[in-house]
Amino acid sequence: MLKNALQKLVGNKTDFETYTLLRLQAKTYRLVKNYVSPILQKHKLSTLDWSLLGLLKEYPNGCRFIEISQQMGVEPPFVTELVSSIKKEKLIKTENDPEDRRAKILVLTKKGQDLIDNLETQVEERLLKLLEDAPSSDFTGYINTMQYLSKRIEEIQSQSS
Repeated sequence: MLKNALQKLVGNKTDFETYTLLRLQAKTYRLVKNYVSPILQKHKLSTLDWSLLGLLKEYPNGCRFIEISQQMGVEPPFVTELVSSIKKEKLIKTENDPEDRRAKILVLTKKGQDLIDNLETQVEERLLKLLEDAPSSDFTGYINTMQYLSKRIEEIQSQSS
């Protein structure tokens, strides 16, 4: 059934086994991660660190740990672990949430903001080299599919809780 639905979507008769799709997704993730990692590693950052910093850039007034865990698709204790190494580099800081003094929020420091501005250009240039021959519609479709799957899985999980 999944095979038929996927064939209908992509418009050809190629066989798609679920294990092949999952393997391809995992392999692509690792390859892209390893492709941009050299830029990040010069600053003692992992791709997860980079994702967290980028997320905090989207929240200039700070972001609660629970929101970070939801946005990144990880458990809250993992966020705490992730934060500790980035705090050592003084790229982020913890503050009291102005709306709830009992809660903590994470905020980018000036050093963190400057690093993001610098590295974003480098990472973007590296990814553009990778994607220079890809049709924009294919890449747009890829992004849309990732967003759809993420949203759909979250909806299903919230219905089952």
